[in-house]
Amino acid sequence: MILLRTDDLTVFPVTDPAGTIVAAGRVVKRDGVLVDVDLRALRTRLLESRDRVAAAAGVPLDGTWRPRPKAA
Repeated sequence: MILLRTDDLTVFPVTDPAGTIVAAGRVVKRDGVLVDVDLRALRTRLLESRDRVAAAAGVPLDGTWRPRPKAA
């Protein structure tokens, strides 16, 4: 499957989809695996970001947080 964002300025306007893919496309997944992505590092960054946001909001990450009920 090949996905092409036709609104991207690097390929707009797309008048020849096959030619556009050959000229401007880049492989992001091969044989079901993401190409050039360090998943371990990405997961670490995502968890660190989540922790920062939760700490700033005062939300514990131990499963004890519950939203406050709406005032009547």
